[in-house]
Amino acid sequence: MFTVILGCLVSTVSSFAAAVSVFLKHCLNKVYGGAKNRVKCHCKNRVREKVVVITGANSGIGYATAQDLAKKGARVYLGCRNNQAGEKTARNLRALTGNQNIHFLHLDLADFFSVQHFVGTLLKRESQVDALVNNAGVFHHPSCLSKDGLELTYQTNFLGVFLLTSLLLKSIQRSSTPHIVFVSSEAHKLVTVDDVISYNPKQVKVINSFSDHVKNYGISKLALHLFAAHLIKTSEDVVVLLTDPGNVWTGIYRHSWQAWSEIITRLKCYIFMRGTEEGAQSTIHALNTPEPVTGKYVNSFLVTEDEKSYDATVVKSFIAASKELSGLQSLEN
Repeated sequence: MFTVILGCLVSTVSSFAAAVSVFLKHCLNKVYGGAKNRVKCHCKNRVREKVVVITGANSGIGYATAQDLAKKGARVYLGCRNNQAGEKTARNLRALTGNQNIHFLHLDLADFFSVQHFVGTLLKRESQVDALVNNAGVFHHPSCLSKDGLELTYQTNFLGVFLLTSLLLKSIQRSSTPHIVFVSSEAHKLVTVDDVISYNPKQVKVINSFSDHVKNYGISKLALHLFAAHLIKTSEDVVVLLTDPGNVWTGIYRHSWQAWSEIITRLKCYIFMRGTEEGAQSTIHALNTPEPVTGKYVNSFLVTEDEKSYDATVVKSFIAASKELSGLQSLEN
């Protein structure tokens, strides 16, 4: 009986805390002007009737981006890991926007076979892809190895993206407006190229703190920047852009601040972090900007920054290692 009462009490407190946090966030939006002060891309629609692939589109920033694409009349392919959630998202977006060209295809970036199957299915439907939005990612996930024997965060955030992008590259190059967008993070600035090069994705990482998770995440994001640098040099016909959504409250924080001692931190993050619609604006801007320049980094305030240059020899060696780890090398032979 005591256990039941305690369970009900905890549930009531949790519900009350959730309601209070929603109310506080609503009040802050009112006080600070709400939508008027939010970052918003006002570029002309340049994705209408374009074939756009977006990963991780069933929730968070990916969903907000996919909704914008659907409203603008793009032909959208949602690459999602969860079949039920992916199908539901496609149905919801079709009903919400009236755009019937919204399609779900299963994609698990932590499974190289799934990536290959996704590409094979997609290319049976489309002869070319106009834009690839590499949005999906994980953070603060317990360190473990994927079914391919690689650290899950690194494979999901980088190696799966590396394989997907490489396999779709030729179809993207067939477009008259080819775009590849990598959703990055300011966390990539908290680590070094040496951290990436020395990283061993075949080992489970010992992660003891939140900052350790940030470093692990940052390494996977800086790896995307090295890959982008390679594409910029070798695929000059493709516009390659990296974006930063800012600090956005999404399901990516599902494993963060779970202890009772961290409940205030979790509440503050929910209240003060950006919403998903605002977080999607840098990616939306990258897809619609009138004069896109390859190799740029669009920050969370839609300001375009020059991407950092990397040693060509280091990049070449890193790409060779990534080909081997992802299985791309054997697919090319």
